[in-house]
Amino acid sequence: MDSRDILKATQSTQRLVQDQDYYKYIFKKTEKIVSVIFYITNNINDSDKYKTYVDDILSAAKSVHDAVLKSLEVRSHVAEEVIRDSAHALIVLESKLHVSQVAGLIAPEVMHVLSSEIDAVLRGMNKYLKNTGAFDDMEYTVSPIPDTPRQRTVRAPRRESHATTASEPSITLDRRERIKTILEAKGEATIKDISDVITDCSEKTIQRELTTMIEDNIVKRHGERRWSRYSLF
Repeated sequence: MDSRDILKATQSTQRLVQDQDYYKYIFKKTEKIVSVIFYITNNINDSDKYKTYVDDILSAAKSVHDAVLKSLEVRSHVAEEVIRDSAHALIVLESKLHVSQVAGLIAPEVMHVLSSEIDAVLRGMNKYLKNTGAFDDMEYTVSPIPDTPRQRTVRAPRRESHATTASEPSITLDRRERIKTILEAKGEATIKDISDVITDCSEKTIQRELTTMIEDNIVKRHGERRWSRYSLF
């Protein structure tokens, strides 16, 4: 084994906290994002009106910080799972931020900056995953906010089994609550309007959820097919 092989083997077994690129461009940038979010939520004028949104954002931001902080102690050669968990937490956070933007809590220009920073972190995480093109098997599209040309497609890891997991009911309930929040904020919305905010699932998934909500007398549909718009009862 020559010196390059020894160096490579040594680097692969070091903890991520010793990786200067990871520490600087993943951990510190994530820490900065979370700090900005805490600053924004602590300076909201009508805090009672937005309490639900603020609580959701703070909970998601804390999950992101905890996940990335935990990753620092993991060795590079076995870090893929914890990095994927951190990336998923970031995606969830961005989704909640988009919902809050629709509700008027976050200004579009602020959302654009936050989303760009999250995008940079996700791209950085991609370099630490074994498979190029991280998150290859699950659709996740972040559409640009109004007046911005940016668009990103990220994919999340495939589940090998199609069996129902214990977390699926809570995921469904969370998606339903987010749809209700969007309809409350907009009055009426198309599937495209909703998918621009709820970015961690496909339009078909949102359409299926809306159909179930119609059957449960939570949502009503106006119009047919691609011209359909949805509102709360």
